[in-house]
Amino acid sequence: MSHDSDKTIWQVFNLINLAVIVYDNKNQHYTLNQHAKTLLSIEGESAVKKDVFSNLVLRDFSNDEVVSVGQLFSSDITTVLLGSEPTSQLLNINHAVVDDSVTMITLEQDRTFTEQYNFDHIISKISTKLIDIQNDNIDQQINFALKAIGTVLKADRSYLFEFNTDNETITNTHEWVNTGIIACKDRLQNVPKVELPYFFEVMNQSHLFQVNDIEQLPTKADAEKAEFKEQSIQSVLCIGLRFDDELVGFIGCDCVKTKRHWSKIDLIRIKLVGEIINNALKNINYKKKLQLTQQQLVSANIKLNKLANTDALTNIANRRFFDTTLKSEIKRCARHHQPISLIMCDIDFFKRYNDNYGHQKGDDALKQVARALESVCKREGDLAARYGGEEFTIILPASNKEQCHEFALLIQQKIKALNILHEFSSAAPHITLSFGSFTNYPKADTNMQTIIKSADIALYNAKKAGRNQICTFE
Repeated sequence: MSHDSDKTIWQVFNLINLAVIVYDNKNQHYTLNQHAKTLLSIEGESAVKKDVFSNLVLRDFSNDEVVSVGQLFSSDITTVLLGSEPTSQLLNINHAVVDDSVTMITLEQDRTFTEQYNFDHIISKISTKLIDIQNDNIDQQINFALKAIGTVLKADRSYLFEFNTDNETITNTHEWVNTGIIACKDRLQNVPKVELPYFFEVMNQSHLFQVNDIEQLPTKADAEKAEFKEQSIQSVLCIGLRFDDELVGFIGCDCVKTKRHWSKIDLIRIKLVGEIINNALKNINYKKKLQLTQQQLVSANIKLNKLANTDALTNIANRRFFDTTLKSEIKRCARHHQPISLIMCDIDFFKRYNDNYGHQKGDDALKQVARALESVCKREGDLAARYGGEEFTIILPASNKEQCHEFALLIQQKIKALNILHEFSSAAPHITLSFGSFTNYPKADTNMQTIIKSADIALYNAKKAGRNQICTFE
């Protein structure tokens, strides 16, 4: 073709209401008419290299795979999506071969199908992300849903309101605003419902508040009209969210720049998104309740376990927990070839103390002694327990005979420091303890009762020796 004929052809191409792209295989460049440049947001010369298209997002509609402009000249591709969701455009492609080296395509926008396709994809994506939503990304997904519905409904602002726990105030928890629109979320926190009586009267009755022009609101909606004008709202559409038929919040869209006559399609779409968000919030609520129940069960089990292993009077380990711990520590020390020591101690002449001072004083003395024993058990594995009555035990893993004796001396000093008067003891004018200890290098088959019996014999010897004594079983 001559230069003049080329020029004439392009003048014709620029007049027709279609996007036209011509590819010259010899020169490996593309020529776009004005409609194509506008559609693809290409500026500058009409003849361009493929690098110009590098920022374009094109996907084959048949398989959703990303394609290049060069691939559009394949006759296999007949429909593509241009741009990213939620603003993708569906383009129908027609192919024509001009000569051996020149190929031409036209791109025609399918506006009706594009809008429905975008919305279907948005609903699918929102549903997928919110079906099994986790608490840590609920905000992100709700914001995406609000942006999507706001864009599809051509609104300037979309939002989610939830009732506070008092059920008398509402809070704007999430908001999306279009470019150039002032956000209102921060000033719409803890808003009393009584400030918007007409809105909540309508919402409670129909779970729908639809106003095409706020100037058409009735007189009894003056409070609402004033609030809408404060936010520069001209049209508003809100859908109620319900838990068990109770209104718990709403999502809505506002138009600020122009009025909008909300269509039936708009209503269907916002209802769909409202249901999806509502179900997601329900799931989060159920999960929170389930987690709370699980935490309460764990807490209850911890308390029950503590009760089962703790002496009710002295609040230190009981006989049951002592038995379990001693068995465990014998095995552990056997594995690591370490010694284990056991101290058994008894409050001297405790019956006399109880008989003369009373059981309340006796209980107080037991508590003080228990606290003193527990205070010296600082290492992991050390355990002070109430063995029964006025008798206590101390398990000392990885402690040899000398260390065990030093430990018993320390306890003796602690008890003396308590200075609990005991006028009826022949051992001392204050409460004292008799101690029996035993140290053993256990083996896998070492019997727990053997260790207890040995320490008990030593305790008997301490009492026989005059009490307030420390005896070691040899």
